[in-house]
Amino acid sequence: MAKKIIILIIAFIIIIGGMLIYSANEKNFSKKDMQIEKVIPRTDDKIPEEWRDNGIFTKYYNMAYDALNTLTIEEKIGQIFLVRYNEENAIENIHNYNFGGYIFFEKDFKDKTKEQVIAMISNVQNVSKIPLITAVDEEGGSVVRISSNSNLTPGKFKAPQLLYKEGGLDLIKQDIIEKSKVLYELGLNLNLAPVVDIATSTNDYMYKRSLGENKEITSEYAENVIKTSKETKVSYCLKHFPRIWK
Repeated sequence: MAKKIIILIIAFIIIIGGMLIYSANEKNFSKKDMQIEKVIPRTDDKIPEEWRDNGIFTKYYNMAYDALNTLTIEEKIGQIFLVRYNEENAIENIHNYNFGGYIFFEKDFKDKTKEQVIAMISNVQNVSKIPLITAVDEEGGSVVRISSNSNLTPGKFKAPQLLYKEGGLDLIKQDIIEKSKVLYELGLNLNLAPVVDIATSTNDYMYKRSLGENKEITSEYAENVIKTSKETKVSYCLKHFPRIWK
Protein backbone atom coordinates (compact mmCIF):
# COMPACT_ATOMS: atom_id res chain seq x y z
CA MET A 1 0.00 0.00 0.00
CA ALA A 2 2.82 2.42 0.90
CA LYS A 3 4.48 1.74 -2.45
CA LYS A 4 1.23 2.48 -4.29
CA ILE A 5 0.81 5.76 -2.43
CA ILE A 6 4.36 6.84 -3.32
CA ILE A 7 3.76 6.02 -6.99
CA LEU A 8 0.48 7.95 -6.90
CA ILE A 9 2.16 11.03 -5.42
CA ILE A 10 4.92 10.93 -8.02
CA ALA A 11 2.42 10.56 -10.81
CA PHE A 12 0.43 13.57 -9.71
CA ILE A 13 3.61 15.64 -9.54
CA ILE A 14 4.37 14.65 -13.12
CA ILE A 15 0.81 15.46 -14.22
CA ILE A 16 0.71 18.88 -12.57
CA GLY A 17 4.28 19.76 -13.51
CA GLY A 18 3.78 18.81 -17.14
CA MET A 19 0.49 20.73 -17.43
CA LEU A 20 1.95 23.74 -15.69
CA ILE A 21 5.00 23.91 -17.95
CA TYR A 22 3.02 23.37 -21.12
CA SER A 23 0.71 26.30 -20.42
CA ALA A 24 3.33 28.55 -18.85
CA ASN A 25 6.25 28.38 -21.25
CA GLU A 26 4.97 27.36 -24.66
CA LYS A 27 7.15 29.83 -26.52
CA ASN A 28 10.42 28.76 -24.86
CA PHE A 29 9.96 25.01 -24.80
CA SER A 30 8.03 24.15 -27.93
CA LYS A 31 10.40 21.27 -28.74
CA LYS A 32 9.64 19.54 -25.43
CA ASP A 33 5.96 20.26 -25.76
CA MET A 34 5.96 18.58 -29.16
CA GLN A 35 7.52 15.52 -27.59
CA ILE A 36 4.83 15.43 -24.93
CA GLU A 37 2.10 15.85 -27.56
CA LYS A 38 3.43 12.78 -29.40
CA VAL A 39 2.70 10.58 -26.39
CA ILE A 40 -0.32 8.51 -27.41
CA PRO A 41 -2.85 8.21 -24.57
CA ARG A 42 -3.62 4.63 -23.55
CA THR A 43 -6.85 3.28 -24.92
CA ASP A 44 -7.02 0.16 -22.73
CA ASP A 45 -7.21 2.25 -19.55
CA LYS A 46 -4.85 -0.02 -17.57
CA ILE A 47 -4.02 2.57 -14.95
CA PRO A 48 -3.82 1.51 -11.27
CA GLU A 49 -7.17 1.08 -9.56
CA GLU A 50 -6.31 3.72 -6.94
CA TRP A 51 -6.01 6.34 -9.67
CA ARG A 52 -9.66 5.94 -10.66
CA ASP A 53 -10.97 8.81 -8.59
CA ASN A 54 -12.66 10.83 -11.35
CA GLY A 55 -10.47 13.79 -10.32
CA ILE A 56 -10.07 17.06 -12.20
CA PHE A 57 -7.01 15.73 -14.08
CA THR A 58 -8.64 12.42 -15.08
CA LYS A 59 -8.12 12.92 -18.80
CA TYR A 60 -4.35 13.14 -18.23
CA TYR A 61 -4.01 9.98 -16.12
CA ASN A 62 -3.31 7.61 -18.99
CA MET A 63 -0.67 9.92 -20.43
CA ALA A 64 0.88 10.33 -16.98
CA TYR A 65 0.93 6.56 -16.53
CA ASP A 66 2.81 6.11 -19.79
CA ALA A 67 5.26 8.89 -18.89
CA LEU A 68 5.79 7.37 -15.45
CA ASN A 69 6.71 4.05 -17.00
CA THR A 70 9.55 5.67 -18.96
CA LEU A 71 11.30 6.79 -15.75
CA THR A 72 13.78 4.93 -13.62
CA ILE A 73 13.17 4.77 -9.86
CA GLU A 74 15.88 7.42 -9.40
CA GLU A 75 14.15 9.74 -11.87
CA LYS A 76 10.81 9.23 -10.13
CA ILE A 77 12.33 10.23 -6.81
CA GLY A 78 14.00 13.28 -8.37
CA GLN A 79 10.65 14.51 -9.70
CA ILE A 80 9.41 14.97 -6.15
CA PHE A 81 11.90 17.76 -5.43
CA LEU A 82 11.73 21.50 -6.12
CA VAL A 83 15.27 22.58 -5.25
CA ARG A 84 17.40 25.70 -4.92
CA TYR A 85 19.00 26.76 -8.20
CA ASN A 86 22.80 26.74 -8.14
CA GLU A 87 24.36 28.24 -11.24
CA GLU A 88 27.62 26.33 -10.84
CA ASN A 89 26.13 22.86 -11.17
CA ALA A 90 22.50 23.39 -12.22
CA ILE A 91 22.77 21.50 -15.50
CA GLU A 92 24.88 18.73 -14.00
CA ASN A 93 22.29 18.24 -11.24
CA ILE A 94 19.47 17.92 -13.78
CA HIS A 95 21.39 15.17 -15.53
CA ASN A 96 22.24 13.43 -12.25
CA TYR A 97 19.01 13.81 -10.28
CA ASN A 98 16.21 14.74 -12.71
CA PHE A 99 14.71 17.28 -10.28
CA GLY A 100 11.11 18.30 -10.69
CA GLY A 101 12.08 21.96 -10.75
CA TYR A 102 14.22 24.83 -9.55
CA ILE A 103 13.41 27.78 -7.32
CA PHE A 104 15.29 30.99 -8.09
CA PHE A 105 16.23 33.67 -5.56
CA GLU A 106 17.25 37.33 -5.73
CA LYS A 107 20.92 36.39 -6.09
CA ASP A 108 20.13 34.58 -9.35
CA PHE A 109 18.62 37.70 -10.93
CA LYS A 110 20.99 40.31 -9.49
CA ASP A 111 22.29 42.73 -12.16
CA LYS A 112 21.24 40.39 -14.98
CA THR A 113 19.50 41.64 -18.11
CA LYS A 114 16.22 40.17 -19.29
CA GLU A 115 18.07 38.24 -21.99
CA GLN A 116 20.50 36.77 -19.46
CA VAL A 117 17.67 35.57 -17.22
CA ILE A 118 15.83 33.99 -20.15
CA ALA A 119 19.04 32.20 -21.14
CA MET A 120 19.67 31.05 -17.56
CA ILE A 121 16.26 29.41 -17.31
CA SER A 122 16.23 28.06 -20.87
CA ASN A 123 19.59 26.38 -20.31
CA VAL A 124 18.21 24.14 -17.58
CA GLN A 125 14.87 23.57 -19.29
CA ASN A 126 16.55 22.38 -22.46
CA VAL A 127 18.43 19.55 -20.73
CA SER A 128 15.57 18.27 -18.57
CA LYS A 129 13.85 15.04 -19.60
CA ILE A 130 10.58 16.35 -18.17
CA PRO A 131 9.83 20.12 -18.36
CA LEU A 132 10.86 21.84 -15.14
CA ILE A 133 8.81 23.79 -12.67
CA THR A 134 10.62 27.14 -12.50
CA ALA A 135 9.61 28.97 -9.35
CA VAL A 136 10.24 32.26 -7.61
CA ASP A 137 8.97 34.20 -4.57
CA GLU A 138 7.67 37.44 -6.07
CA GLU A 139 5.18 38.44 -3.39
CA GLY A 140 5.63 42.19 -3.66
CA GLY A 141 6.72 44.47 -0.84
CA SER A 142 9.62 43.03 1.15
CA VAL A 143 9.93 39.85 -0.93
CA VAL A 144 10.76 40.83 -4.50
CA ARG A 145 13.32 38.46 -6.01
CA ILE A 146 12.83 39.76 -9.55
CA SER A 147 11.62 43.34 -9.29
CA SER A 148 14.52 44.26 -7.02
CA ASN A 149 16.48 44.31 -10.30
CA SER A 150 15.66 47.48 -12.25
CA ASN A 151 16.84 45.78 -15.45
CA LEU A 152 13.82 43.49 -15.26
CA THR A 153 11.07 45.82 -14.05
CA PRO A 154 10.75 49.62 -13.82
CA GLY A 155 10.13 49.37 -10.08
CA LYS A 156 9.47 46.95 -7.25
CA PHE A 157 6.07 45.31 -7.05
CA LYS A 158 4.06 46.72 -4.15
CA ALA A 159 3.04 44.68 -1.13
CA PRO A 160 -0.46 43.17 -1.45
CA GLN A 161 -1.43 44.87 1.80
CA LEU A 162 -0.68 48.28 0.29
CA LEU A 163 -2.40 47.43 -2.99
CA TYR A 164 -5.54 46.33 -1.15
CA LYS A 165 -5.67 49.57 0.82
CA GLU A 166 -5.16 51.64 -2.32
CA GLY A 167 -7.56 49.89 -4.67
CA GLY A 168 -9.04 46.75 -3.14
CA LEU A 169 -9.27 43.49 -5.06
CA ASP A 170 -9.43 45.23 -8.43
CA LEU A 171 -5.91 46.57 -7.97
CA ILE A 172 -4.78 43.18 -6.67
CA LYS A 173 -6.04 41.55 -9.89
CA GLN A 174 -4.26 44.13 -12.03
CA ASP A 175 -1.03 43.49 -10.11
CA ILE A 176 -1.30 39.71 -10.60
CA ILE A 177 -1.72 40.12 -14.35
CA GLU A 178 1.23 42.49 -14.62
CA LYS A 179 3.42 40.32 -12.37
CA SER A 180 2.55 37.15 -14.27
CA LYS A 181 3.47 38.75 -17.57
CA VAL A 182 6.94 39.58 -16.24
CA LEU A 183 7.49 36.06 -14.91
CA TYR A 184 6.21 34.38 -18.06
CA GLU A 185 8.46 36.42 -20.34
CA LEU A 186 11.46 35.39 -18.27
CA GLY A 187 10.57 31.69 -18.41
CA LEU A 188 9.20 31.33 -14.89
CA ASN A 189 5.99 29.36 -14.47
CA LEU A 190 5.28 29.28 -10.72
CA ASN A 191 5.04 32.18 -8.29
CA LEU A 192 5.25 31.07 -4.66
CA ALA A 193 2.60 33.55 -3.60
CA PRO A 194 0.28 34.79 -2.22
CA VAL A 195 0.87 34.80 1.52
CA VAL A 196 -2.47 33.95 3.13
CA ASP A 197 -1.41 33.86 6.78
CA ILE A 198 -3.90 35.67 9.04
CA ALA A 199 -1.93 38.47 10.68
CA THR A 200 -3.90 41.50 11.84
CA SER A 201 -1.50 42.98 14.41
CA THR A 202 1.60 44.98 13.49
CA ASN A 203 3.42 42.87 16.08
CA ASP A 204 2.74 39.65 14.15
CA TYR A 205 5.82 38.18 12.50
CA MET A 206 4.11 37.84 9.10
CA TYR A 207 2.11 41.08 9.24
CA LYS A 208 3.98 43.02 6.53
CA ARG A 209 3.90 40.09 4.12
CA SER A 210 0.24 39.23 4.77
CA LEU A 211 -2.87 41.07 3.65
CA GLY A 212 -3.27 42.26 7.23
CA GLU A 213 -6.99 41.44 7.25
CA ASN A 214 -9.27 38.89 8.94
CA LYS A 215 -9.86 35.38 7.65
CA GLU A 216 -12.97 36.27 5.63
CA ILE A 217 -11.25 39.04 3.65
CA THR A 218 -8.03 37.05 3.33
CA SER A 219 -9.99 34.09 1.95
CA GLU A 220 -11.64 36.33 -0.62
CA TYR A 221 -8.23 37.72 -1.52
CA ALA A 222 -6.78 34.23 -1.97
CA GLU A 223 -9.67 33.15 -4.17
CA ASN A 224 -9.31 36.21 -6.39
CA VAL A 225 -5.54 35.76 -6.79
CA ILE A 226 -5.95 32.14 -7.89
CA LYS A 227 -8.84 32.89 -10.25
CA THR A 228 -6.90 35.77 -11.79
CA SER A 229 -3.76 33.66 -12.16
CA LYS A 230 -5.73 31.15 -14.23
CA GLU A 231 -6.17 33.87 -16.84
CA THR A 232 -2.37 34.11 -17.12
CA LYS A 233 0.29 31.55 -18.01
CA VAL A 234 1.80 31.44 -14.51
CA SER A 235 0.60 29.32 -11.59
CA TYR A 236 0.35 30.62 -8.02
CA CYS A 237 0.76 28.79 -4.70
CA LEU A 238 -1.01 29.71 -1.46
CA LYS A 239 1.30 29.90 1.56
CA HIS A 240 2.04 29.45 4.54
CA PHE A 241 -1.31 28.44 5.98
CA PRO A 242 -2.98 27.15 8.06
CA ARG A 243 -1.52 29.69 10.43
CA ILE A 244 -3.10 32.49 12.44
CA TRP A 245 -0.52 34.78 14.00
CA LYS A 246 -1.20 36.19 17.45
